[in-house]
Amino acid sequence: MPIISIPTNGLELEADADDNLLKVLRRYKVPIHYSCKQGECGSCKCVLEGGEVDMHGYKGSALPPAQREQGLILACCSRLKGDVQLRLIDSDDYIVHPERHLVAEVIALRELAPEVFGLRLKIRYVDRDGEPFLFSAGQYVQLSVQTGPDTLIARDFSMASTPVDAEYDDELEFHIRRTSTGAFSGLLGSGIQLGSIIAVDGPMGSSHFRPRHQGPLYAVAAGTGFAPMLSIVKTALNNGKLEPVVFYAGFKTPAEVYGREGLAQLQREFNNFRFDVVVEQDAGASDRSGRVGDVLLDDVADFAGAKVYLAGSPGMVEAVSACLLERGLPAADVHADAFYAPKPGLSLSAQAVVDAAEENDRLTLPSPLQSEI
Repeated sequence: MPIISIPTNGLELEADADDNLLKVLRRYKVPIHYSCKQGECGSCKCVLEGGEVDMHGYKGSALPPAQREQGLILACCSRLKGDVQLRLIDSDDYIVHPERHLVAEVIALRELAPEVFGLRLKIRYVDRDGEPFLFSAGQYVQLSVQTGPDTLIARDFSMASTPVDAEYDDELEFHIRRTSTGAFSGLLGSGIQLGSIIAVDGPMGSSHFRPRHQGPLYAVAAGTGFAPMLSIVKTALNNGKLEPVVFYAGFKTPAEVYGREGLAQLQREFNNFRFDVVVEQDAGASDRSGRVGDVLLDDVADFAGAKVYLAGSPGMVEAVSACLLERGLPAADVHADAFYAPKPGLSLSAQAVVDAAEENDRLTLPSPLQSEI
């Protein structure tokens, strides 16, 4: 009779040979997250530290090869062949959405603040036989545009919209600061206009909302880092999170502030949500003064049980992360994605899906960029 040992939980469970692992864990009321029970969602991941199981019948997107090599298994698809030793994990940290290759059309472009644009896209073509595009709040994608027969520009941007917007409305929104030297951002309002076509690759990033977390949530944004933090906050509140959710939105000057009305509306709707607009220079009477990370650290004396999500300049993220770790917040509870200098060119996958859409007549593509380029 196989024995399932879980040392970190002090458990040794008896099972029958060829028993389904998830079935046994549920029988003994072991706290493991699960959902589909058929190897599609990846919720029931755990680490096989000893012994063997027979695992089959799962989707590759639910358990990528890299995780399988690290010893992760899906309990719902595992049958016992003898004694095993397990380690339970927080499956929130192993959420994996397969990378998708999409084609989208610009349906809205509005200026949120001087030189900051809200870019809204409608997904017109999807791979994987038309499956909805899924991502976790806080993740990012690569947006790519073709500026000439042999010239392609690709940059990474985080979604400001929620996963629900993508899954049910086929829409994605981004907040992008236009700069004179920005190869992509410099096209906003000229090369990139209503009707322009943009290729989308993703999702990517590990700084995503952890829905199983029970404790305070602090979202800290500087500049257009506002976008992924807004997605996280809205998703947390709409998913029924009851613990405090606090958003610190940082800007350099009053002129750069945007999004205040939307946050105020969320505060009216959810009594566990509050926000502070933090302005470094010449803050108004209704705003906090200083650097956004300093305001967070001044406000919160004890981060026990909290998760902190950060988005903004690398300097802000690194400095605040270091202070949080010094105060004893575990590294696993500090979430931020590192963005690196962009590489020239467009991902082959993005260009391939544009070509496929044209060849298969799945999408009628207007000229992706106008003659101003």
